[in-house]
Amino acid sequence: MKQAHGLTTVMGSMVVISMATVGGLVSASQAGGEYFDVTTVFVAEEGYGGGGHDMEYYGSSSGVTGWSVGTTSCNRGNIVAPWYGGTDQTPVIAQNCYRYMDGRFEQIGMSWLKHSFCAVSEPGCDTWDGDGCQPTSCNTLGVGCADTYWADLNADADAPRSEINAYTGEYQYPFTLAPSGPSSIRGKMQLIPADIQPSANGGARYFVEGQYVEPGEYVYGVHMNNASYKEVSFNSTSNTSGVGVTQHMIPGIYAWQVCDPAVVIQEVLTVEADGGQALGHVGFRASDNGDGTWHYEYVVHNQNSHRSFRSFVVPVPDCVELTNVEFVDVHYHSGEVIDGTDWNFARSNGEVNWSTQSESTNPNANAIRWATMYTFRFDADTPPISVDGYLAYYRSGSGDGVMFDLEAPGPDCGGSNDCPGDINGDNTVDVEDVLDVLADFGLNTGSGDADGDGDTDVEDLLLVIGEFGTDC
Repeated sequence: MKQAHGLTTVMGSMVVISMATVGGLVSASQAGGEYFDVTTVFVAEEGYGGGGHDMEYYGSSSGVTGWSVGTTSCNRGNIVAPWYGGTDQTPVIAQNCYRYMDGRFEQIGMSWLKHSFCAVSEPGCDTWDGDGCQPTSCNTLGVGCADTYWADLNADADAPRSEINAYTGEYQYPFTLAPSGPSSIRGKMQLIPADIQPSANGGARYFVEGQYVEPGEYVYGVHMNNASYKEVSFNSTSNTSGVGVTQHMIPGIYAWQVCDPAVVIQEVLTVEADGGQALGHVGFRASDNGDGTWHYEYVVHNQNSHRSFRSFVVPVPDCVELTNVEFVDVHYHSGEVIDGTDWNFARSNGEVNWSTQSESTNPNANAIRWATMYTFRFDADTPPISVDGYLAYYRSGSGDGVMFDLEAPGPDCGGSNDCPGDINGDNTVDVEDVLDVLADFGLNTGSGDADGDGDTDVEDLLLVIGEFGTDC
């Protein structure tokens, strides 16, 4: 049986945001109806009042370390939340770890899921309604009540992510899969020592995230606020300490923006099988390398979309030179069936595209599934402009994908933005530039693409002729 810690209310020191209108949706709380709303209120903090530090190390095996963090949930609704242990009507709990270093932001670890049981219904959530905790039996989480799973409880994770629909909260119980491997790392949040060794990661910052998936919560329109994060510090590969407080109802991707305010993060709303919406995020940062090239860093986070993502497309003119192209995913483990094959990179017709297979082709493909974040990056020889990026869905349904604002390399190919028509970059628009266009005429590659639209055609020739004789 779980036991309660004493309570010290520290809610006022947290970053608290209202998610009642996430994505422009109207929730049951706005409409005045009945609803339950389970959120993650503390991550890696002790007890129902937060504070202290609750992140445990369990050992290593085959070059991998096993960890777990404590999580506390709260029911912010006005009816009890189901918590029937040993059934499909109780939440599952995910744990993730992220690292920021040298401008790069990556997810470096994930756990299996804790299949919860017995909500203790302790005080700690009356910040929202002022009525205090209305305790119930442990088969439900009472209105305004909190419930903690210490790291030792979350370490016993037995639910596979692949069997959970994080949008609806639905899953079949008992689970088909059970975690495998040595007890020190089995099902736990697994981290590679090289990723967390302080001497090898100077200046790095680390963040842990907890996310509850509550069955049926989506019906009330409050299913997009279940992830919260907290910063931690690795003192060694087997010891951590806490930094600051939990950022309540804010997913871990926003830690990147905390580390670098120039980062842009935007919500991406998916269309799910029943026509409802789930939540993802796209973050990006373009930075000048100081040597005539720019670094482009992109992250894609799926918070709770069951349709998931299988392709990430960035418009890049074919004449732009790219180097240091990278794809970074996160390692599935402990017998999870998801295929960890890296995404394929392709470039054509003015686009770069990282992709994996669709569900119809491979039901275990390495899509960006719920509570995961993948990173994409490259360097380019042109500065950024605003473009439309694209994510293709992994699972079928209404529409093929979603578009969003992005920064990507501009069409300054062979010259500079203040010298249109200068194809060969000699600061003069002359016959040599005309010949370059003619040499590449009709092609989707080459330097003749003066207007940066991905091909060389009559528009490029007219642009050069219009600027003929210009000295830049």
